[in-house]
Amino acid sequence: MSQKKIFIYLGIAIAAALVFYLLRDEAEQNGWFLSEEEKKAKAEWMAKGSPPGGGSAEDNSNFLESLDESIPPEKVLRDYLEWSEYPPNSRPLTKYNEDLTNPYFIQISPIPMVDKPEDKKPNGYSCKLQPLQWAAIGVKDPLHITLECFNTSSFEKVPLNIRNVKLWKEFDGNKFVALPPDGNDKGIDGDTQAKDNVFTFEWRPTYKDWGDMFLEVEIEYGKEKKQGKVLSSFFSSPYQPAEWSGYFLDIPRDGSLSIKAGVNVFKAGTYHLEANLVNAGNGDPIAWASFDGKLNAGRQEVEFLFFGKLIRESGYEGPYAFTQLRGHRVNLAVDPDWFGQGEEGMRRILAAKTTEPDKELVGPYKENNYTTKEYNLNTFSLKAYESPEKDQKVKQLQDLAR
Repeated sequence: MSQKKIFIYLGIAIAAALVFYLLRDEAEQNGWFLSEEEKKAKAEWMAKGSPPGGGSAEDNSNFLESLDESIPPEKVLRDYLEWSEYPPNSRPLTKYNEDLTNPYFIQISPIPMVDKPEDKKPNGYSCKLQPLQWAAIGVKDPLHITLECFNTSSFEKVPLNIRNVKLWKEFDGNKFVALPPDGNDKGIDGDTQAKDNVFTFEWRPTYKDWGDMFLEVEIEYGKEKKQGKVLSSFFSSPYQPAEWSGYFLDIPRDGSLSIKAGVNVFKAGTYHLEANLVNAGNGDPIAWASFDGKLNAGRQEVEFLFFGKLIRESGYEGPYAFTQLRGHRVNLAVDPDWFGQGEEGMRRILAAKTTEPDKELVGPYKENNYTTKEYNLNTFSLKAYESPEKDQKVKQLQDLAR
């Protein structure tokens, strides 16, 4: 090879390396070099409504005190700048945010079974008691819980025999026995297929079944007729503090998309409500938004503001689907307003005692989603989120990084 070609190839290599290092930060931010686990971890913290380092987005009083000292200030600043491109109440949504894209379901891992409680080695079978929703909401619609056991090596389902079923509620260290659910493998009452070795329990709460519920099933399983127990838990919220009315209105506002939703409020109080925005055509997630505030009894209207930059960066033009409406009435013993009421407020705070679970759930919207009007992408702004609180935190981190 001639000396001239060597210099040419060397120059190309140096230029490529320079480009790589210049673009490395951008590449990492866009997830080009991240594994699936790393992408999932990043998606989780980007979707959170609280900033890196802990605390709330509005509270700057103890922001620096909450930071992890093992993380270099430069990285904290870089992470915060990326996170704060979007407001706390409108965050990115991706396929990795399974708790937000499918908020009513929590996947339970199968439990390796043992012949005796003291055995350290599993016996070759695994069982799973899986609620098909993480919560029972209201007293009309039943909650279904499936039970299956299978050979751990072949994943083949094995025959089951139910020996005993127990259900109880736990609250404030006390246990309250509840009426256990009925179950079957006959293809009825929520069981999807008869005699497939998947047993289905169907349960409706009574009004006293409010809080964390625990279901224990004693079983006989496998050709050897082994005996064991499986346990699962779910939340029960029989009271309906509010319901979605079915009224929706979508309009552009300040470069973002405002969607107003009607709510029939039966019980006044402070509410935390959430909803997702996805592409109406293929269901790809775009963003989620939240509402926090007090609602009076009666017909109300709440606004979900989906930040324009999130919609613009998705590349999807409207229509969009407004979906997975969810939320709860806050039922804490302490009213946040008491903190600003001086001595009287402090007296109330000290005297407060928890006598009920901390939330009452609002059921999902029965029609599942609402479809917006068509929108051109240019309707939405690419401008990053701005606020005085953000500016103050950026300055604090910049001073710390010097």
